[in-house]
Amino acid sequence: MTRYRRGIIAVVVAAGMVGLTSCGPSRADLIPHDAPSGGQTLSEARSAIARIPGLTVDFQGGERANIKGNTGYDIAVTVDPGYRIVDGPALVTFLTESAWSVRNGYLPNAQISLTVTDDPANGFDVAKAAAAAEWIEPRDPVPESEGLTVANVDTVEGSPARVRLGDWPGEVPDVPTGVTAVR
Repeated sequence: MTRYRRGIIAVVVAAGMVGLTSCGPSRADLIPHDAPSGGQTLSEARSAIARIPGLTVDFQGGERANIKGNTGYDIAVTVDPGYRIVDGPALVTFLTESAWSVRNGYLPNAQISLTVTDDPANGFDVAKAAAAAEWIEPRDPVPESEGLTVANVDTVEGSPARVRLGDWPGEVPDVPTGVTAVR
């Protein structure tokens, strides 16, 4: 094939791609975002979560949907040395409801992912806590997780968690007390 012919093929393919991507609204345009009222801002949610002693939390999400039209939140919790989680279901509920209550950004239409890194000796499993709080179905613990556990709360329309959460943005949850304790 000649260079000229390859160049023409490249132009035709590129033009076709542009045509395909400009055929109306993207999936992200159909997802509710930036609610004018209700809930709280992402900054306010981060500040509230930071008030729980003994935890370092990275709270990310609300970005524009990916190519599949999915968006959500990733909340990574690290238990500080000398602390342990004593009320996992309350922590999971607070984090899940906090993510759902964020009004700036996009509604989490796929999942709210919770990861907890803790001293393995503490034996904390966020999936077990999420199941106890009835956010997910119970499952077997992941063997040899080395203190890192994960729970994904399904927020797809019609899921039990989404029904439980109600309208978006949700009510701002109160910061729970007694979630952590000094070891």
